[in-house]
Amino acid sequence: MVDMSAEDFCAIAAVNDDGILADCLARSPDIVSGRLPLKTVRGVSSMAHAYNQGLDMAPGKIAILVHQDVYLPAGWLDHAVAILNALTLDHPDWMVAGPYGVRDTGEHIGRVWDVNLRTELGATGFPATPVGSLDELLLILRREPEFRFDPALPHFHLYGTDLVQSARAMGRGAFAVELPVVHNNRPWDSLGGGYRLAYRYVRHKWRDRLPIHTTICPISRNPLPLWRAQWGRRHVTSRGEGVLADSVDVARAADYERRS
Repeated sequence: MVDMSAEDFCAIAAVNDDGILADCLARSPDIVSGRLPLKTVRGVSSMAHAYNQGLDMAPGKIAILVHQDVYLPAGWLDHAVAILNALTLDHPDWMVAGPYGVRDTGEHIGRVWDVNLRTELGATGFPATPVGSLDELLLILRREPEFRFDPALPHFHLYGTDLVQSARAMGRGAFAVELPVVHNNRPWDSLGGGYRLAYRYVRHKWRDRLPIHTTICPISRNPLPLWRAQWGRRHVTSRGEGVLADSVDVARAADYERRS
């Protein structure tokens, strides 16, 4: 598939807060216009179940698996078509891509505006770059009938890392690509509970590939990186309610909006 078009795309989001959805993802111009169909999933026990359910509902050859608190700037879909057609020409075996990831060396690569940190993560002008994990805020999946998210992966974390490792185990590629978005996220004050469960599951599943670098901390046999990451959040306050900023205003200030 080289000459993909906008009609090949469909977005899927797991939703647990309709207010955040309305303030962020549902305001994205390509979704408002209907050019990018959006399928929502609610009331699920894990993100793997959510996205498998979404894949069952969604048409199209390309699935955009995106958080409810992400805003896709004006012109994003046309830019994605161009970027992914170029990726297909250069790397015909790619299976998954995203705007922000981590290389096997631990280097972060991408371009995303993080509202919580009030800064842009990454930088402009990077080529499509192979990665060992992708941030889950937005994942681009090249649809294949036999592929499913691992239903045994618990909770709502590290499914991007598991997706990348699954693609690579199949001999396929995973890439960070320059498709900037606004992540209207709120801070996590703990890496316990569901995160720890997912961490342990992924660590065991991919034990022959460790360490695996992620945006939070390396997944390794040694628990020290996870402990350090948890210690680093000791002063973080709880997530609270609602969004932290106006998504459209942030996108315009960051010069992410593409005008025709």
